[in-house]
Amino acid sequence: MNLKYLLLSLLMILLVLPTVAQGGAMLFMILIESLNLRGLSGFGLIAAPVGIAFVGYVWGKHIQLPDRFWPRYAPMLIAIFYILAFWILAMFISGGDFTHEAFIWMGIGTIPFFVSSFIAVFSGEFWMMLWIPAATYALFTLAFAFGAKRAGKPLVDKKGLKASLGLFCALLLVVGCQGYNRESNLIKEDSEKTVDETISLYDYRPFSEGNLLTPVEKPTLHIGKDWPRLDGATAAYPVYASAVQAIYQGLDASSASKYVTSSRTPEAYKSLIDGQVDLIFAAEPSAEQKKAAADKGVTLTQTPFSREAFVFVVSQDNPVTGLTVEQIRSIYSGKINNWREVGGRDESIIPFQRPVNSGSQTVMLSKVMQDLEMRKPLETERTSGMGGLVRRVANYQNVTNALGYSFRYYASQMDKNEKLRLLAIDGVEPTVENIRNGSYPFTVDVYMVTTGKPSANTQALIDWFLSPQGQKLVEDVGYVAMGDVK
Repeated sequence: MNLKYLLLSLLMILLVLPTVAQGGAMLFMILIESLNLRGLSGFGLIAAPVGIAFVGYVWGKHIQLPDRFWPRYAPMLIAIFYILAFWILAMFISGGDFTHEAFIWMGIGTIPFFVSSFIAVFSGEFWMMLWIPAATYALFTLAFAFGAKRAGKPLVDKKGLKASLGLFCALLLVVGCQGYNRESNLIKEDSEKTVDETISLYDYRPFSEGNLLTPVEKPTLHIGKDWPRLDGATAAYPVYASAVQAIYQGLDASSASKYVTSSRTPEAYKSLIDGQVDLIFAAEPSAEQKKAAADKGVTLTQTPFSREAFVFVVSQDNPVTGLTVEQIRSIYSGKINNWREVGGRDESIIPFQRPVNSGSQTVMLSKVMQDLEMRKPLETERTSGMGGLVRRVANYQNVTNALGYSFRYYASQMDKNEKLRLLAIDGVEPTVENIRNGSYPFTVDVYMVTTGKPSANTQALIDWFLSPQGQKLVEDVGYVAMGDVK
């Protein structure tokens, strides 16, 4: 291979083309802005390809070229294959997760295109890291070949042309399959169809005017100092916040916020293990939460105070009214993928999950799936306020072919949605009576959880919740009591 041609080609690939691709568009946009011609801003997307094609054509027409295929095209083809292969490797390592560090290395590995990589990361449009350099080199190569042909510089040896095209098509096919697999596990959330386990805690603030808390008539317990610090799951918040309003004395809406909050199950367990709260109200701890406690030498003590149903939900537009335990396990392990297989329409099932260590996900793993591995959760992505990408488990979208799960109290009381249907499991509906007698298959306990020896006031509050008056509050809020009510 001609050394001069090789060096000039490397200079073209590593410096000139990235500069034209990125700088051309930016300069054009700056010019448009300075001349106040914003209506022409869309042409900035055309400026770069035109510039690349022009450079390729002139290069192919005027430079002295090798006569054989590989010496002539190797620099450009290696650049194209390098970009495609690097992307494929990053997608494989990350599992298609653009927040993975593999894409940082992608940016480093394609440093000549650092401007477009920076924009891709900041805007969340990570595909730019692939298509801008790949399209730049591909367009240049085509224009280069056209320029060489117009200048009458034919190839005397075309060996390698078919192999190169075959490899290029194969790499594109892999990229396409990876992209399809990634997109099939991503959900675009619609706020009008989203059902998640969140509420406005402001509506349940103890001692605030017009709140939605349940009153307790003539409480048998009063705590006027050393108030226990409480935290817990969102769905349990109305229960313990109502108790605080009835029992805690000497506090107002502002000062009570120091002693009662709802940071959701994962953070509540973390706060309890770290000693930041005294008592939490939540589902059973996950294996990870138990390990975190053990690692800190903390013993978690669980005291059940309510019964609850773990329910599966679909849209009212879905004709399916019930599933068996085995059908649910098969759906969430990936064996069943179409509603037709369980008596529904010929539609693919969209099986939503909940975040790791949330109360719902912990119960799903321990009570429903048990030792069976769950399929990969559906996720969603959004750009953060300061740039970059945030990826998380997707919230349930109430569309006709969706399936989700939650706790009965949340789905039927806190965020009551007339468009949701709670499914019967093995023919048993999640009614209060079926929860009370335990006939509903996924009846679970809700716990008060402490560490070490509780303080006198914390123990008094636990005992009160187990008393008839405390159990009546549990039922009045909408849960199912463990024992007698007053």
